[in-house]
Amino acid sequence: YRAGRDIKAGRVWTNCYHQYPAHAAFGGYKQSGIGRENHKMMPDHYQQTKNLLVSYSDKALGFF
Repeated sequence: YRAGRDIKAGRVWTNCYHQYPAHAAFGGYKQSGIGRENHKMMPDHYQQTKNLLVSYSDKALGFF
């Protein structure tokens, strides 16, 4: 599976052929193809996960 992750392609089969679920995204890789534009994974291309922890206490917490 590591080799499949390193290949720069939109779809890679490893030890199988033409097996993918009907809801799998399709289309080009990077800037080519339009198949992924309406797929549920599309928002992931515009988002990054971030944890923002805020304390509104007047007292110092932890090391700070």
